[in-house]
Amino acid sequence: MVKELEYKKIKTEKKLFFKYQSYLSYPIGLFLAILVFCITLWLLGYDPISALVSIPIGAFGNTNSLSETLIRFIPLLLTAMAFLIALKARFMNLGIEGQLYIGALLAYLVGARMEIVPSFIAIPLIFIAGFIGGVLWLVIPLFMKTKLGVNEIFPTVVMNFIAMFVIAWLTNGPLRDPASFNPRTPFLPESTWMPLIDPIFIIYVFISIFGLAVTIKIYLKWKERKVHTTRYLALFFTFLTLSIITLSIGLIEVIIIGENSVYRLYIGVFIVVIIALIIYIILYKTTIGYKIRAVGQNPRASEHGGVDVTRVVITAGLLSGGIAGLAGFMEVFGVHHYLIGGFSPGFGYMGIAVAALGIFQPIAVIFAALFFAVLQVGGESMQRGAGIPVDIIFIMQAVLVLTVLIVKKWMTTRNSS
Repeated sequence: MVKELEYKKIKTEKKLFFKYQSYLSYPIGLFLAILVFCITLWLLGYDPISALVSIPIGAFGNTNSLSETLIRFIPLLLTAMAFLIALKARFMNLGIEGQLYIGALLAYLVGARMEIVPSFIAIPLIFIAGFIGGVLWLVIPLFMKTKLGVNEIFPTVVMNFIAMFVIAWLTNGPLRDPASFNPRTPFLPESTWMPLIDPIFIIYVFISIFGLAVTIKIYLKWKERKVHTTRYLALFFTFLTLSIITLSIGLIEVIIIGENSVYRLYIGVFIVVIIALIIYIILYKTTIGYKIRAVGQNPRASEHGGVDVTRVVITAGLLSGGIAGLAGFMEVFGVHHYLIGGFSPGFGYMGIAVAALGIFQPIAVIFAALFFAVLQVGGESMQRGAGIPVDIIFIMQAVLVLTVLIVKKWMTTRNSS
């Protein structure tokens, strides 16, 4: 009897371990990546400790660093989400970079003609234009995939180069600003620029979210007990009031600072998180999301089950292209305020690594994108402070993704055996 209980206990513990194996792959993979990073720096003659310390300081050391980290976070999250939603339907969209450029181009062409249009009308219209631009650039690969049976990898990659060369030609020719020495377009009308926010506002928002979470928890406890006690009522209204006041202070600060903010951070940081949450809801809380995941896991079985596989792939692909186009819109209207060739340092390709680090789960990808942004901005600070080449950071990112995937695969194999 005792042995049977011990066996059941061990079995329960193993089940619990394997249930959370996806989460355990992160710290193990991170530890291995840091170990490789430190050994590499030591072999090259650099101080690993000073390098590790300079990365978080460079990313969060002051308000300006926080602002730059969140600016980098925006396109990384959007491109990762674009790749993720297509992959869920077994469509390998490697053309995110091209869709990003064409989304930016169409958004620019629309925004440049909105000099007298108010911001509250202009920005939503340009937002839609950016989405449509990304969608249009994926139409040909989708047609080749669904109608001609051509593997999507080759056409999507080719479309990247076409898009980059088109932007380079336009910014050096028809759209070039004659008053500028650089190959870029004239500045966009200020009414089309994304509204700026102070990085401190992010702190107000997080405090408000925490307060609302506590408020909801208190309400659920109150409802569960079905006892309308004064204590629960007081706690509920206290946290609710504090949350509203905190958020209101942050909003007032945004309104007062507005265009006078000395930082480059813009409202896109909230928009991209909302988009990521919408993607999560679509994938896991809707019928079309269920069909997308079913097609991704087994297209033939889904087709036998009555799912229109072609329609599902097209839907996921168009969403993917549109989200990639929004990444280009955000960069042009939130950061540069003009169109220039090479404004993306490869966000479309980085998004693939971010999605892989997030194990292709929308919520995890949010944190993976933030982590990549920290590494990149902190790596630039590391280069300035410790004299270590920033290229080593990109090596660390690649090693991190590989180690997380290897550890996850090892845990899954061990679980199945």
